[in-house]
Amino acid sequence: MRRDFSKIIGLPLALGAAAALLAFFSVDLRITQFLQQFNNPYFHGLMVAVSWLGYDYHPWVIALCVAALLLSLRLRIEAVCVLISLGSSLLLAMAIKLIVARPRPASSLAEIYRYHSTWSFPSGHVVSYVAFYGFLFYLVFTRMPRSVLRSALLVLFGGLIGLVGLSRVYLGAHWASDTLGGYCLGLLWLTLMIHLYYRLKSGRSTESS
Repeated sequence: MRRDFSKIIGLPLALGAAAALLAFFSVDLRITQFLQQFNNPYFHGLMVAVSWLGYDYHPWVIALCVAALLLSLRLRIEAVCVLISLGSSLLLAMAIKLIVARPRPASSLAEIYRYHSTWSFPSGHVVSYVAFYGFLFYLVFTRMPRSVLRSALLVLFGGLIGLVGLSRVYLGAHWASDTLGGYCLGLLWLTLMIHLYYRLKSGRSTESS
């Protein structure tokens, strides 16, 4: 377990160090050029829709709605952890962006769907999606009884996590290595959030007994 955890930490550290020195890797450019060859309007619309959920105020609207639903179900710890998972993951991504300071893909190298003023490594979308939707996936998987709704939610959350990295590269917002670093950091943060949730639930159970 400790070895696996150290690997999760080691890979984003190595990627971050390399990203601080190189604007992009040669494989990054090849992956972007390959993905941007697909001009199917349905695929393009899907990629835009997946990323749209992570822009501007959208993540907070979704998180607050989810937290309100959980509070209505008297799941206060879950509601708090949902908000913490989003807010802390966004702050984590922002802090690392400032440290690494890797430029975004240039318009001379890739087609850019939307220009950003922030740095590129890691992908904030990916970090927050893995931490936030990953935590929702965990809650649904562990707390909901088997049903069509449960299966649909698991597919939805898992699909968003799996597709967000692809969408960020396809839309020219990030290099593939930015999204890989985002997945590693998001997984690390999700693991810590689940651990925090378990500790809070255990403490509540102890107090109740």
